Amino acid sequence: MGVLKALLMLVAVIATPLIAFFVMRLLLKVNRTITHINRTLDDARPQINSILVNMNRTVEDVNGELDKIGRLTDEAQDMLQRSEKSLSAVENAINSPLARYAGTLASFFTAAFLVRGIFRRSEKVARKLKR
Repeated sequence: MGVLKALLMLVAVIATPLIAFFVMRLLLKVNRTITHINRTLDDARPQINSILVNMNRTVEDVNGELDKIGRLTDEAQDMLQRSEKSLSAVENAINSPLARYAGTLASFFTAAFLVRGIFRRSEKVARKLKR
């Protein structure tokens, strides 16, 4: 047991500096990576700011266009409501008894004028035949 204990102590004594060396090396690589990322972000910051400014302008322009479209759709809806009211008024006028009587009277006068025209033409034809 004493030999095993001594062997484990020897492994621990050798492994501890090795592990410390590899951890230090890993930490140095992580430090270099973070430094590189910081430099990249510092280089990109002005570009990111200009992109954000342009994006903000674009969003404002889109909002303005959406407002215009909203006004146009409101106006179109208002026009549709007005035309619906107009069509309803025309429908009510057509379905009213007065409109029916006026239509019947107009039909009667039209038929009377047509019959009168037919009679006049037939009289002219009859006169021509008599000659």
